[in-house]
Amino acid sequence: MRGRVRTIVQWAVVLGGAGVMLWQLPALARETNDLGAELAQLRWGWVGAAVVLGIGALVVYGELHRRLLAAGGALLPVSTIQAINFSQNALSTTLPAVGNAAGFVYATYQLRKRHVEVALAAWSLVLAGTVATITLIVLGLLGLGWAGKVPVLVAVGLAAGVALGSWLCWGVVTRPSVLHRFLRALTWLARRFPGVCRTCRRSWANDPDATARRISERIRLLRPNGLQWLVITALAVLSWLLDYLSLTTSVAALGPPVPWSTLVVGFLVVQGSIALQVFPGGAGLAEAGLLGVLTASGVPVAPALASVLVYRLINWLGLAALGWMVYAVQIHLAPLHEHQHAPAFASTGPGTPRRPARRRWMT
Repeated sequence: MRGRVRTIVQWAVVLGGAGVMLWQLPALARETNDLGAELAQLRWGWVGAAVVLGIGALVVYGELHRRLLAAGGALLPVSTIQAINFSQNALSTTLPAVGNAAGFVYATYQLRKRHVEVALAAWSLVLAGTVATITLIVLGLLGLGWAGKVPVLVAVGLAAGVALGSWLCWGVVTRPSVLHRFLRALTWLARRFPGVCRTCRRSWANDPDATARRISERIRLLRPNGLQWLVITALAVLSWLLDYLSLTTSVAALGPPVPWSTLVVGFLVVQGSIALQVFPGGAGLAEAGLLGVLTASGVPVAPALASVLVYRLINWLGLAALGWMVYAVQIHLAPLHEHQHAPAFASTGPGTPRRPARRRWMT
């Protein structure tokens, strides 16, 4: 039932976006000749600022992920995390249907190559995305309240409720008993996936409780302290702020005066379109939504369309292209993956030296 509702909502949004485009089509046809003139008047200083801000937003998100890994005891170079981050973004925003899953699997596998345990790698990726999403919701509610789109008290109350509810959920999830039950079910499913190492699959089948316990104990290490949470939250806020500023500078590059409150709504529409995952990177829906917001605020169609084009070229296709280049380089630079079966060391008997267990090398 939930999947059916999600599908209905997604296609309702698709039809809504198509309706916006059809509604704008006559005006677009009249203004097409003016679009080239608008783009010819680009203020390249603002375009450069939009590029720097867009890249900066993605870099800050990568640093957020690195801080989470560090909180779990996995210390990796900044360059390594950023390379994985840019490549994951390219996969997630350009591959149809499986983009997010492909990006997640890729990032997890790359972290495993750097000797980060699978549980910590996967959990850090999930937690980074969750923190970013919750932060966007809170900032979006506060922004809408500040812009006067919703009553301020309502916006503040909802934002506080989301923040408090998230914190309570974190406390529940990190309880060993709850986490163990969840991971036991996850282990039962994972051992049935094709492509999993047969030796590991047999160990999961023989004692899933021990496997779940081992994973839960590792995940429990990823519990940032108060200062770490403060830094991680600040990075999430900064990432979204830079992305929003990239939108404002993209619009400023064309010159039409647009109220910041309108751009807040447009930014949230774009991010919502991306989150729906109907098309890669919110293609079509994000452009139609942002165009509708800009034209509804009184911006002429030609400069509005040019602004949408500049912003999406930078923050979607541009970042994706950069990520694919990093991905291509990583193919040749990434280290070989050393796969070890648990336990990592075996003993031949009392008093004998411990020797490494048999290893399998994978690329």
